[in-house]
Amino acid sequence: MNPFSWWRWWRALPQNPVYQRERGGWGKPNQFYDNLSRFSPFVVLAAIVFGLCAGSANPALLAGNEALLAFYCFLCLPGILLNGLTMFGMLMAPALTAPTISMELDRGTWDILRATPLSTRSIVLAKLFGALGRLRIWPILFALSLLQGLMLTCSLTFADVSFGSGIANESSLSIWGAAVGVTAVIRPFLEILFAGFTGMYISTRLHSSTTALAGSYTAVVLMRVFNSSLLWLAVSSVFKLNEGSFIVSSVGPTIVYVLAVIAVLLGLMRQADKLSQS
Repeated sequence: MNPFSWWRWWRALPQNPVYQRERGGWGKPNQFYDNLSRFSPFVVLAAIVFGLCAGSANPALLAGNEALLAFYCFLCLPGILLNGLTMFGMLMAPALTAPTISMELDRGTWDILRATPLSTRSIVLAKLFGALGRLRIWPILFALSLLQGLMLTCSLTFADVSFGSGIANESSLSIWGAAVGVTAVIRPFLEILFAGFTGMYISTRLHSSTTALAGSYTAVVLMRVFNSSLLWLAVSSVFKLNEGSFIVSSVGPTIVYVLAVIAVLLGLMRQADKLSQS
């Protein structure tokens, strides 16, 4: 499918009946998500607690820069909120996507969907984006991540030479500052999309919704643990990157998430093709 076909498909997605159903426009597409939503206050509270533990800006960024202390204080609260919101999205996304195909396969209704004029890829993607569309956090997530990215870019770009000496000259520091800012904007989205895409991919391989949900959460947690900023910070300290460790711990995990999201999406398309032939 060429880019123009993808664009036309995306424009027509809101009118797709599969998308509308997964979005909650009619029927009850996902009782797992409905059940989890009943405990959403506790999920939000847990996300805030985890965000509080990991949400503040890295103090290493401000080493020797007392003038930037105001930036740090300004970053702290949005960072907590951003991490809490990201955690909430990562907890809810698998519940939205993991049971979708599994339930259809288990109930025997998948063949009914295949009998429609829609292609298998179109059905799978409509279910995926319709399910993720039920999350109402996207505008707030974008605002918080944009604020965080702008503040990190300003903080790193205008840091004094003592911080930048371990990296490169001032022009290179500005480039790396922009890179860190961009990663701060896109990483929350990538983490939630990875959780959602992984749930959908596992759903195409298993007939049990419960097993698919458990496998999805396992994959998300493992990815979160082994691709954390703390782990990248430890690796950078082993290689003695010194001041550049903050940049490595910010850019490295984002690159891994980009590659992981692309790989899972390609795998999902391959699974969709297999489902169309079965």
